[in-house]
Amino acid sequence: MSPEKTSAKQPAGIISLQGVHKSFKGRKVLDNINMDIMPGESHIVIGLSGAGKSVLFKCILGLLRPDRGAILINGEEWFTLPIEEKLQRMSCVGVLFQGAALFDSLPVWENVAFVLRRQGMNKPEARERAAEVLEWVGLPDICDKMPAELSGGMKKRVGMARAICHRPDIIFYDEPLAGLDPVMSDVITTLMKRLHERMNVTSLTIAHSMKLVREFSDRVSMLYEGRIYQQMARHDIDSSHDPVFKQFIEGRADGPIQFTFSGSDHGKEAT
Repeated sequence: MSPEKTSAKQPAGIISLQGVHKSFKGRKVLDNINMDIMPGESHIVIGLSGAGKSVLFKCILGLLRPDRGAILINGEEWFTLPIEEKLQRMSCVGVLFQGAALFDSLPVWENVAFVLRRQGMNKPEARERAAEVLEWVGLPDICDKMPAELSGGMKKRVGMARAICHRPDIIFYDEPLAGLDPVMSDVITTLMKRLHERMNVTSLTIAHSMKLVREFSDRVSMLYEGRIYQQMARHDIDSSHDPVFKQFIEGRADGPIQFTFSGSDHGKEAT
């Protein structure tokens, strides 16, 4: 396996991972992860299913605690802060979860304005802001609908509206195109690009879609065998000669990443 390809002597990022390790029942999932996400950057993490992308995402968000290492956001290690201060710091973050994760019992506008209401904004102002953001994502006049009345693509856009409603500096996207048809995938990709350009946010995305990678990323990191196997600028993706990286981005079953096919004489053990 090739060494980690990270840039040396760069200034610290707005998100900085330093020697992060995480294991479950003795199995290493994250093994000495070092990564800096720079202010205003769109950084996408790719990798096989089970490579540790979601674990990395949850560690950065504070949903899981690393076994070792430090995760700094805006120069602070949030794990060390009292819960009240940690929640206060989280106001600079927006998250679009893979399944949108809307509250079924709340109407759309209250889902979108959830953070604003927790911050103490009154209902009329919060509803007005929610309506403004919903219109921005192409969903006017749905403030009073319930999540159960929405299609999958609509839920994803409501989730995006919620992620940006409080004007965060950092947005996390967890598989933003999962479960969407090609047309809606393009709609969401377009919205992500518009948001990144207009709000000058820092974006960290977990994705499988190479179309999204090519259209939305500034830099790409590939997780493989628990480590950052490759890290490169978007314009270098298609010129990489690394066989593991090329197999992944080209979506080929044949290559150094091997799998077992039941009942086949040609099956090989997965690495």
